[in-house]
Amino acid sequence: MIETFSDFLASPVMRESLLPALLIAIVTASMSVMVMAHRLSFLTVGISHASLAGLGIAVTLSLPLLPTATAFAVLVALLLALMPQRKGISEDAGTGILFAGSMALGIVLISTATQSRIDLFGLLFGNILTISEADRLWLYFLSGLILAVLILAARAWWSIAFDAVTAEASGLPVSGLRLLLYGLVGLTVILCVKLAGIVLTAGLLVLPAACAWLWGHSLASLWVLSLSFSVTGTLLGLIWSYAYEWPSGASVVLALCGFFVISWAIKEGLNKAERSGRSHG
Repeated sequence: MIETFSDFLASPVMRESLLPALLIAIVTASMSVMVMAHRLSFLTVGISHASLAGLGIAVTLSLPLLPTATAFAVLVALLLALMPQRKGISEDAGTGILFAGSMALGIVLISTATQSRIDLFGLLFGNILTISEADRLWLYFLSGLILAVLILAARAWWSIAFDAVTAEASGLPVSGLRLLLYGLVGLTVILCVKLAGIVLTAGLLVLPAACAWLWGHSLASLWVLSLSFSVTGTLLGLIWSYAYEWPSGASVVLALCGFFVISWAIKEGLNKAERSGRSHG
């Protein structure tokens, strides 16, 4: 294992991809807590798949790939935030509508693109190893923006997640903060595309906090635990990707899934032991 890790660090391609991948892990771990607290797991699936239309538009019109996809993902996220306010349209129904329509549009647009113009497998499943300098700069910009907003709004979002009525009564602009959260989820989805692709992005935005939720209680503890799981899972997944020539995004998500299963099993074992001790006591 030590030799594999040394070879991993010695690889120029892996070294160049390591910083962007870990930065994505930090951002997604931080956003993951809010995604779980606000029950937005299905939203991340909808936005990630809908972003395929943004990528298709960029390819068709020869526009910058990630900036165009970012604008489209944020637009979809804001529409999903506003749609439940329309009578008769629930949030999950709105997500399904935009998910299906945008996905269909993206497939049609990308199907007309030549293989030399777009890496469809990389978009669907991610490939951080092929990140370009332009992509790297865009990821750094998005990461800085997301983390800055998250630092400023995290406490307010945490309050709204558990008692929106009290938060609004205390003077918090609940509707505006909700729109901001949805927009930030859209930005984070695009941030994940290079690592996990459209199909697996939801795993990066759900699994870190899902693991942390088994152990943490406060916002600070959940964030630290989510960050630990995300960074460790990303590093382990990249090492697996290098050692076994697996797709990088799938390897990272698989590692995070493994952490969740292990965490859940340990937590269940501790709970059973505690209940057993109480019954005997």
